[in-house]
Amino acid sequence: MGNRKISQDMKYTALRMWESGWDLDDICSVLVVSPSSMYRWRAILEEFGDVNRPPSGLQTYLDELQWFLAVEHDIAISIPSLQSNLEKAGLTRKLLHKIAIERDYQRQRDFCNGIRNLDHFSGTAHEFVTVDESSKNDHTTARRYGRAPIGQRADFEDVFVRGQRYTLCAAMSLKGYIATRVVEGSFDTSEYVSFLLDDVAPQMKPYPDEQSGYTST
Repeated sequence: MGNRKISQDMKYTALRMWESGWDLDDICSVLVVSPSSMYRWRAILEEFGDVNRPPSGLQTYLDELQWFLAVEHDIAISIPSLQSNLEKAGLTRKLLHKIAIERDYQRQRDFCNGIRNLDHFSGTAHEFVTVDESSKNDHTTARRYGRAPIGQRADFEDVFVRGQRYTLCAAMSLKGYIATRVVEGSFDTSEYVSFLLDDVAPQMKPYPDEQSGYTST
């Protein structure tokens, strides 16, 4: 049986017939649906209260990311283009789901509260800036996962040349990302110092000390 679009009304009709006592084989024969579909619709209805699954979490994430880029960075990008860029960066749905599961909000709050503790630090925590860098080339777009029949190894097809290398450097504070720079090739000492002085330093404005009333830099 080939794949076809089955309306929500037909799914509800099939389940009502089944519930009212119709034989499963008769329902499948009359409506031209498979028994496995019937069991799947019933399971979805019991779990979500509807015969159709709710929208994918990835779609919700892409909508929020699209809105964030437009409002915070004045970047207009379509959902297909955004998804294509994520895939080229190697951020698949499965990997994003894994990253989200591993996020520990309690540890994040403990860290933020810790660097605001006046028993250990004299500032307001706005002085802390984390700088890190990453790199990308053609090889880093390789797929991380594959499928193959049971007992066989998955085939891997991709470019095995490094290609042009780009280095991405970013600085993050309690406000989020405050400076970024992308260069072709690798960062050297002069480029890194330039990033700190020209991009990061101007963002390090004094902030009022919430407890003392003074400002810190």
